[in-house]
Amino acid sequence: GIGKLREVALIKPTEVEINKLWEKDLTFFMMRFGKPDLDLLLKQHDAYAKVLEANGVKIHWMTIEDNMGAYGPMRKLYMASEVMVINGGAILSRFGHGSWKRGLNPHFQKFLTSIGCPILYMVHGNGICEVGPWRPVAENAIIGHMGSAANQDGIDQVLSVLERNGFEEIHIAQMQTIMDTPEAGGEFHVDMVIGILDIRKAVVYPANLDYNIYKWFKEHKFELVEIPPDEHKRYVPANLVTLEPGRVIMPAGAEKTIRAVRKLGVKVIEIETVELLKGGTNGLSCTTLVLVRDPGPSLND
Repeated sequence: GIGKLREVALIKPTEVEINKLWEKDLTFFMMRFGKPDLDLLLKQHDAYAKVLEANGVKIHWMTIEDNMGAYGPMRKLYMASEVMVINGGAILSRFGHGSWKRGLNPHFQKFLTSIGCPILYMVHGNGICEVGPWRPVAENAIIGHMGSAANQDGIDQVLSVLERNGFEEIHIAQMQTIMDTPEAGGEFHVDMVIGILDIRKAVVYPANLDYNIYKWFKEHKFELVEIPPDEHKRYVPANLVTLEPGRVIMPAGAEKTIRAVRKLGVKVIEIETVELLKGGTNGLSCTTLVLVRDPGPSLND
């Protein structure tokens, strides 16, 4: 859900992210913001960690010692949100949006075992489902995605686990097609389009928002903040981190979105994320593996 955040896992960026190989095809490797400056990337990541700790969040540091995956070297390795942790344990993804992501699961298995977190399920077979970026909106409700990051087989595998875990409302957003270039603005993870601020309060980017999800928000009387196109493309403010209902961390550059969020009575902590974004189609939420939250509000409250 969205109860008070207590524990997370983070992965420090390394020189892997500036491999010359990635520059040969910035589009394929999803580096829409260009090559990162490693020193600045580390500074922004460290600053984010300090904000979490200042807000009472315990950080477990995960390391990926070998970046060689199933099809060669892997990248975007400081994206810790590759796993979904629910009551009782973790669900492991099977990756679809990039061949350079295949090979991460052994590292997450080792880490989860080291902190005593059971593994409930791993998507397998013909299933594709990147579950880490799914958006819990309340204790009993969650929004997932369908597209290059999830097929029906993978979603069906995950649904059975979530339903047994007490999720009463599970909604799947149809994501957009990026094709050969990112200029059109397509997204494949729902946390790039929807950010949860509080119970029945959210930020959304309408151009990439599934209409059925929009209708569901309206039926449940959500207050929605619309993200301007320029801020979505430069900062991805929907990729925020909810510290607790009514308190979030957001990218500092998204000034118009942040003003609108504060008008809803939500407290915002701003942090610089420009270099974090250069890791490739990601933001604060992508870097954060949520491990423990307090029980939070449900849609029935």
